[in-house]
Amino acid sequence: MAPMTLIIDGHNLIGTGLVPGVQLGDADDEWQLAVRLRSYTVARKLTLTVVFDSGGGAGASSNLSGSGVQAQFAPPGVEADAVILQLLRSSKQPATFTVVTDDRKLAGLVRAEGGQVRSARAFARELAPARRPATGDHEPDVNPKDPAFADIYAGFAEVDKDALRFGGDISLDADAWIERLYGSDVQEASRAAHWLGRFGGVDALEPLLDALTHRSATVRAAALLALADLGDRRAAVQIAERLAEDASSLVREAAAQALGRLGGAGAEPALQAALNDPKNKVRKTAAASLQQLEARR
Repeated sequence: MAPMTLIIDGHNLIGTGLVPGVQLGDADDEWQLAVRLRSYTVARKLTLTVVFDSGGGAGASSNLSGSGVQAQFAPPGVEADAVILQLLRSSKQPATFTVVTDDRKLAGLVRAEGGQVRSARAFARELAPARRPATGDHEPDVNPKDPAFADIYAGFAEVDKDALRFGGDISLDADAWIERLYGSDVQEASRAAHWLGRFGGVDALEPLLDALTHRSATVRAAALLALADLGDRRAAVQIAERLAEDASSLVREAAAQALGRLGGAGAEPALQAALNDPKNKVRKTAAASLQQLEARR
């Protein structure tokens, strides 16, 4: 029997919001996912292909590939779905391919070609690091793949990411970070938005809402994701406005992901409207976020 080959619908997997430490609004989201996938392939001694929508250059991407991971970007004007289907059609044994996606349309086409489909949400949980109890503890055995533990593992990943992102500055007070948010350094303003979303509390809401009109798309995207971290649904209306009106597709992606995580008034109709966005990544993020809202119901 031929070995099973995994094909990952890259941006759909990121859009689940369940891959620890990886968000669609991040400038290096493809790289972060590739690193996670490399750990996965090395641990399981297998290979896989991950396909992204255009943006990193068409064809194989050598800077993301390695350790059992083959990364590909769709050509400009071509969706990742078409590349994935072509991989199946070019094989004499399409039944040996399993495509990881929550895109229902793509899933149906994969099955029609004779391939198999695996849930992106379920696969994302396998990328969460397992935590073992300390020696001597007598905790009952748990399954690290159990969905009940996904949020816990994501929390561990966020703590690790915070330590790298903020370093010794993590202990600064909110006023210091708000000052950086309003400063001229885009990188520091983005860091400030992330800190305020994680630790700023009620004092962070207004500054983060102000940052939604920042001149830099990177800062606007960071502020949107920070508002989702903050968890205050009063921000949902302004986030929906960014999704509908912002000129940057990066910002619209971040807004779609933020609404999926936050919910709130107008989130669902805003995401439904974004299914017609001109950018494929925005449409896919909106679809994944709608699935998140539905799952929580």
